[in-house]
Order: sequence, then structure tokens, then C-alpha cells
Amino acid sequence: MARAAEPFAEEVHYMKALYQEYNKRSDADAVIAVDQDLSDIFQACSTAEADVRQTIKELSRQVQELEGAAAYPHREGLHAERVAALQRQIDVAKQRTSADEQCKEVEKQLEAAAGKAQEEAASQSFIKGRLQHQLSMYKHITNTIWCPDSGRIAGNVSDAKAADVRPFSYEQDMDKFELVNKLWDLL
Repeated sequence: MARAAEPFAEEVHYMKALYQEYNKRSDADAVIAVDQDLSDIFQACSTAEADVRQTIKELSRQVQELEGAAAYPHREGLHAERVAALQRQIDVAKQRTSADEQCKEVEKQLEAAAGKAQEEAASQSFIKGRLQHQLSMYKHITNTIWCPDSGRIAGNVSDAKAADVRPFSYEQDMDKFELVNKLWDLL
């Protein structure tokens, strides 16, 4: 019978070895340590989650404050209207500047024209005086008196020696050569 118990002896031996293996505290201690680590990690995650929630609430509040501060305080389109008004003022100022420049240019032209007119008047005065002198001399030499208002070439020729005054009148469209010859014949 001892032999009969012997076949179970091996199984008993395995059972005892298993019992001893499962009866060890090291595995239980390792499981307890892992369980404690998991509990600590869970506690740290919960604390971090609470901190993150608090930070998110604070940041949300700051965002709302900044959105309120960043909101454009005026009605929509006001900026565009102000820009357009300023552009119109700039355009008016440019036009005014352009008009002022044109006025200055016109004033310069007017001054130049006035100077030219004075020079021309002085020149005309000189020419007029010279022509009057020449006509006076011609009149004195030829004893001719012209009638410029008649619309014709007309006047009187006086002969002091014969005490005679002869009127003459010719058409203005007459040939100049023929007119000079007729006037020469009168003299």
C-alpha cells in the first residue's frame, strides 16, 4: 500500500509546492504595492484634474473679459465711414493745394503779361511819338491834311504860293502804286 500512496506522493508534493508558492507574502506585498501606486496615481490625477478644471475656469473668465474689452465699441461700418470722410478731406485739401498752385501760376502769368503790356505800352508810346513826329514833318513838307474818319483815303492839299486848297478822295481798295502816283501828282 505504500506503493499506492506513492503515486499520490508526487501530486501531494506538487500541491505542497503550489501551496507554498501561493502562500508567499512577496506576491501579495507586490500586489498591495501596485494597488497603492494605482491609488496614488488616481489621487494625483484627480488633483491634477481639479487643478486643470480650476485653470480652465480662470482662463475662460479671462477670455470673456478680454472679449468684452476687445469688442469694437462702435456700430459696424463707422470705421469705413470715418476713413471715407478723411479721404474726402484729403481730396479737398489736394484740390485746394492744386487750386492755390494754379492761382499762383495765373498770378505769375498775369504779372508777366502786365510787365509785357508795360513794355509794349512804352514801345507803342515811343512808336506813336515817332509816327506823330514823322506825320507832322510830312504834313509840314507836303501841306496835306488827312481826313481819317471818312472811310476813304481823303484829305486836303494846300498850296501856300497859289493860295489854293484842293480836296482829294480815293477808294481804299485802289492799287497802292496807282494811289502813290495820284498823290504825288497832287503835290
